[in-house]
Amino acid sequence: MTPKKPPRTSLSPDTSSDSSSSSDESEHEVAMPVAKQPPKVLTQTEMNQLAAKILKAEIMGDQETADKLKSQLEDAKEAQANQPAPSSPNTSHVEEEELLLTRLDRSGMVRPLTGHHHPEPKRGRRRKEKVKTHNESGERERYFADDDQHSLKSLVERERMSTAEDANMMFARLAGRSIEKTDDDHQVDDVFMSRANKRTSASKYHEIDRSKAINEHKKLSEAMEKCKFCFEQVQKHLIIAIGIKTYLCLPSHKSLTDGHCLIVPMQHVSSGTLLDEDVWMEIQIFRKGLTKMFEDLEEDVVFMETAVNLKWLPHMVIECIPIPREVGDMAPIYFKKAIMDAGPEWSQNKKLVDLSQKDVRKSVPKGFPYFSVDFGLQGGFAHVIEDEKSFPRYFGREIVGGMIDAEPELWRKPHNENFDDQRSKVLKFAEWWKPFDWTQRLQQGEGQEVSHQ
Repeated sequence: MTPKKPPRTSLSPDTSSDSSSSSDESEHEVAMPVAKQPPKVLTQTEMNQLAAKILKAEIMGDQETADKLKSQLEDAKEAQANQPAPSSPNTSHVEEEELLLTRLDRSGMVRPLTGHHHPEPKRGRRRKEKVKTHNESGERERYFADDDQHSLKSLVERERMSTAEDANMMFARLAGRSIEKTDDDHQVDDVFMSRANKRTSASKYHEIDRSKAINEHKKLSEAMEKCKFCFEQVQKHLIIAIGIKTYLCLPSHKSLTDGHCLIVPMQHVSSGTLLDEDVWMEIQIFRKGLTKMFEDLEEDVVFMETAVNLKWLPHMVIECIPIPREVGDMAPIYFKKAIMDAGPEWSQNKKLVDLSQKDVRKSVPKGFPYFSVDFGLQGGFAHVIEDEKSFPRYFGREIVGGMIDAEPELWRKPHNENFDDQRSKVLKFAEWWKPFDWTQRLQQGEGQEVSHQ
């Protein structure tokens, strides 16, 4: 069947005028300009990358591209300021995360949590069974109930993984809630031995280790989220050079002196004593380049590290501060006097550790809070911090500030600089560093040769 054609109707003047008006309206609509799209809201990382592109364009002399990127950055900042506050997250949907549980031992080594024990079903409260510790002839066979379940290797591994807090918890477990009475014949040590030989399931020990590993992972995740020195979160326009494991950048606050810079590892590590060997060697390469650069500028340089509050897992930073040569000759005397006067009068550790023969990684035990200073390519001093609450984080900057008569606000609590001031000092430092930038040779396949120099 063929479809029927609609009947033809003649257009009246009214309808023709309507059609002409509609055509005019359509043409008018086409002629109207398209509405401008609102600027895209960028994240902090994207804004940092955009600022780095601006800096690179200015260094290359492309001012037109730099101005265009600046306008984009200003629009992004304005859009971020006008963005409404985010609503409360929906807590009904929780994503599960699979991860490898690890423990940090007393030497700073990260080890995976070994072994897997299924939890025993709860059968109500029952008395723990005591294990025979002596044979029929009176000779001691075991001290603890689980002595037969462990080899010498596992016992040594447990001892290396345990910390002082674990020993304190064991002491409290053996001493606390003890119902045995003590007298002249039955001393406290006997009470400990009688409680130690009670049988405890292996799954309970594994559950304790598992809960500690989960808490350590949560603490590390929280520290990395708030860290401003992790490579993913650092302001990219402040970075001067990027190596394999470390990077060189300038501080976001006011510099103590012209050329004040930071050597930072990309990995989140709390102190230099916990660094891997390749990361430490790369830091020394940066030190050599910076020392030669400031020698050409007729200045000396000091490298300082303050490792405190390690339980909060901070990100280690080595500060590089150039000083005039006439002041640099007296720097070891100033630092030696200040370190000897720091801390309590009677200390358990040696106050002044000489680093002229070996570096801080071989002089200070892992896990100890400390302050270290090196003078150029020479050695320096280290100080083990015993009272972290009274030791200021600006200890080294205060000494340098006193040597050069700097204002207290520069070393005590410096203020952040705006983008223009940061850009000007980055451009100035980049010109100084360009002849000594060994990281440029990494792109040409000479990275292996540089690492062996």
